[in-house]
This record gives sequence, structure tokens and C-alpha cells, in this order.
Amino acid sequence: MAILNCGSLTPLLMDTAHILQFVDEVLSAKTGKHLNDLQRKIIEEIRNRQKYSDIANTYGCTAGHAKDVGYELLHMLSDAFDERVDKGNLESILERQLNLNIQRIPL
Repeated sequence: MAILNCGSLTPLLMDTAHILQFVDEVLSAKTGKHLNDLQRKIIEEIRNRQKYSDIANTYGCTAGHAKDVGYELLHMLSDAFDERVDKGNLESILERQLNLNIQRIPL
């Protein structure tokens, strides 16, 4: 029996650890680089609807730096998923990409 997220009918594979692992694997396969700590924090906090200034305060950097890193990260995700990724659609694109990835796994 799958546990469902109240906000959607997707099984709770959308927890932060799974998402970060998935994104790290996708970007590593595409770019050869892994997510750094700030990129991980940005993904987590975008999902929590935080602003770059809040992310910067939490991480200990300037808002401009967090925004620059976030923009670059969203651009890399857009390239990896072959569709435009921004703060507003990150959650839905990750959900869709995770579901596509799960469907490709042979049983």
C-alpha cells in the first residue's frame, strides 16, 4: 500500500532525499558534476517556497550569489529535462520526471 501525499496523488517519493539523489544523478550523467551544498539547499528551499534572500540567510551567502547559483541550476535542469524549469514549476517537473524514471525501471 502506497502512502499518498495529501497535496497530490503521487506516492511519497517526492521527499527531499529522493529528489536530491535523483537530481544529482541526472545532472551528474549530463554534466559530470554533482550537486554542491548550496545547490542542494536551493532545491530544498524552492520546494518550501522560500525566496533567494531567505536561502542566502540560511546558507550564509549573499542573496545575489544564491540567485546566481539558483539561476544556473534551473538552467542546467532545463537542459537535462529538455523543458524550461523555473522556481514556479520545479516541483511539478521533478514529480513528472521522477514518475517517468520510475516507469522506465524494469520490474
